[in-house]
Parts: sequence; structure tokens; C-alpha cells
Amino acid sequence: MVIIGLLVLALGNLFYDRPKLNEYKYVFLILIAPLLVYLIGLLNTQNLNSGLSFVSRNLSFIAFPVIFISLGNLVKKSFALNTFIILVVIIDLYLVYLFIYYFNFGERFYMIIQHEIYHSTYLGLYNLLAFWISVWAFKTYKSKSYIALAIFFVIASILTASRIVFLLSFVSLIISILFLIESRVKRLLLVLATAIITLAALFYSPGLKQKFKQLVEINKIGFDRTNYESISSRFGKLEASASIIKNNPLFGTGTGDLTDELVLEYRRMNFTMGYKYQYNPHNQVLSNVARNGILGGSICLISIYIIPAYLAFRRRDFLLFAFVCVFFGVGLTESILDVHKGITSYTFFGNLLIYNLIRKSKTIKD
Repeated sequence: MVIIGLLVLALGNLFYDRPKLNEYKYVFLILIAPLLVYLIGLLNTQNLNSGLSFVSRNLSFIAFPVIFISLGNLVKKSFALNTFIILVVIIDLYLVYLFIYYFNFGERFYMIIQHEIYHSTYLGLYNLLAFWISVWAFKTYKSKSYIALAIFFVIASILTASRIVFLLSFVSLIISILFLIESRVKRLLLVLATAIITLAALFYSPGLKQKFKQLVEINKIGFDRTNYESISSRFGKLEASASIIKNNPLFGTGTGDLTDELVLEYRRMNFTMGYKYQYNPHNQVLSNVARNGILGGSICLISIYIIPAYLAFRRRDFLLFAFVCVFFGVGLTESILDVHKGITSYTFFGNLLIYNLIRKSKTIKD
């Protein structure tokens, strides 16, 4: 409702300030490209209800560009980011309480996170974003309190017990040390300390032990019909998605038909859990390419990842670059932009960072 209200205000404002939309027209087209691809993909869709449902979930790809182009000058980047940090801190305090309370129950802790707080991967994603925002704030404002917050967020992201978030947390810590610390001796000591603490978390955190234990239990690299643990299931999702891309290389299944095609493929593979729960690809790259083909999927991925990363690299905006890398990294094991909680967070923060970067660039030129 808040997004809809802001969108109505933004459209009303643009009606009286049309030159502003013309000023940002190329950026606008790049930002809404995924939604345009999904709309065109409806022409190739048999399950129109599913297609329209998917498009409706992705309306944020046009809502936030309109909102920020029209009303972005009223939004303070630092205020928005600090508000997000506060909200994540509140959620994490409950996460820490649950970790302490349920620690001795071992594997149960992971399921507690899933059901009592949030999907662990998405919660870990938000903590990684908060970590990089804190690093950026420390670099910008030189306040050591942000370093304390960064440490808190990376610990919380590890406690979420998501494999990909755990790995990204370790990489984020190493990169931030190299980025912030100038002394080679301090760098080396901190890197060693990070490695030791990370290994300790891996061996002594029940949730992480349970998740990574599956890596050594698999009998083969690929889907195993006799093993329905997480790793084997993920291989099944990847194999089914790859098969669909092979059968529909250019234009994909159509925006609304991917789930139906995956269910058929899961049945062919005798992947019972796959067709019972209608698993998505659990990989954002495969999800886009399977749904809209090499042509449409490539346009989406260029708009979502490559152009923002290139823009961040050219303008030396490490927060935007970190944002893209985090979403890409998590997207390797999760179709993060197929669901509301991923789409909304990506479009909000992406547009916030890109709009502020472009507005700052225009101000400097003027």
C-alpha cells in the first residue's frame, strides 16, 4: 500500500514536471527492462494466470524507478540506509536470542530460523547488505560505531545458517579488511583471525554443521534419486532448468510457463519432491534464461547485474558494486528475483543507489 501510494504521488508529480522523466529516460528504460521482457514473454505463455501473477510481483521494476525519478530529491540516502540498519538490528537481536536459547538443540536451530523469523537465505542477504552499508558509512563518516555494527551484522549473517551467505560473509570480511586497513601486518593478522573465527563457526554452529555436512555425504556430483537432502535436490533443480533451456533456447518457456515445464521435467526425472513442491530453479541466471530464453534472459541479466556493476565501477561507488555482488552471489543458489521479498529489496535499494549516483554526477557537471 505504501508503494502504491508513493507511485500515485510520483505519477502526479511527473504530470506537472515532465522534463524530469525526459532527463532520465535512458536510465528509466534500463531499469524497467526486466519488466518489459516479462510482458513480452506473455505472448509466448500458455499459462496466462501464472504469467500475470509473475508480472504483478515484478511491478516494483517500474514503480521504484518512477518514484525515485519523481520524488528522489526528497529522499535522503543516509536516512533510508540508517533506517534499514535499525530494522535489521531489531530482527537480529531476536535471532541472537534464538541462537542462544536453541543452541543445544543442534539442527533444530536452522528450522527455528526458517519458521519463526524468515527464510534464512534472505535474512542473511539483508544482513550482508547491512554489513556493506555499515562499511560504507564508516568510510564516509569515520564513526567507529559503524565498524561495531558491521561486525554484528556479519556475525548475524553467519548465524542464519545459509551456506551461500556463510561463504559470502567470509569473502566480505576479507575484502573489507583489505579495503579499510592500510597496514600489511594488521591486514595479515586480521585475515588470519577471520579464517580462524570462520572455521570455528563452521565446526561449532549446529545450523552450519548440519548444512555443510551434506556436502561430504553426497555420493555423486548431480541429482541422486535416492538422496533428497538439500545438495542433491539443488542438483536436480539445476539439471531440470538446464534441460528446459536446451529445449527452449531462444525465447524460453514464456513468462508464465516455467513452473509447469519444471514440474514436467521433475516428473521425467522421478524427482518427487521437485514436482510435489514445484521447486523453482534456485538460480537467478537459469531462472531468467529458462523463462525468457537466451535473448530475453540476457537483457534481464544485463539490466539487473552488468550495467549497475559497470556504473558502480566507473563512478567508484563501492556500495553499489557491493550491492550488485551480494545479490548476484545469493542468486547463484536462490531464484531471489522470483519472489516479493527479493524483488522489492533489489528494486528499492538498486534505484536508491543508482538514482543518487546519477543525480550526484549531474550536480557535479552542472
